[in-house]
Amino acid sequence: MDDDKKKFERFTALQEKISAGPDAYKHSILYDCCSIFANKWNLLVVVSLMQDTKRNSELLQQINGISHKMLNESLKKLISLKLVERKVYPEVPPRVEYSLTEFGRSLSGPLLAFLDWHEEWKDKFETLYQ
Repeated sequence: MDDDKKKFERFTALQEKISAGPDAYKHSILYDCCSIFANKWNLLVVVSLMQDTKRNSELLQQINGISHKMLNESLKKLISLKLVERKVYPEVPPRVEYSLTEFGRSLSGPLLAFLDWHEEWKDKFETLYQ
């Protein structure tokens, strides 16, 4: 089976789930991806944590424009999705660090594919913002 036919069949199956209603496409790729990246901050937190384990203050410094509230909400969501883990050290004052789980690190391939796609179509994107 050639690649175009495989792609067509995969998109057809996805469209059938979408057409069947919300319960049918729950936990499909669209549902799962949207639950992770519906909030732009979640993506930026994941990208920041791809580099290394970080403390709350480091994330605030690296992610321009994010508030304490939004950072905490994003971290809670990503922890609930098992993409990020939170480690509390028994020190005074307490030290808390965040890192990606193995599942979270598995996003590196798809994220790099998006970066490659964006780079390939950069000229098109630039015209959108003019």
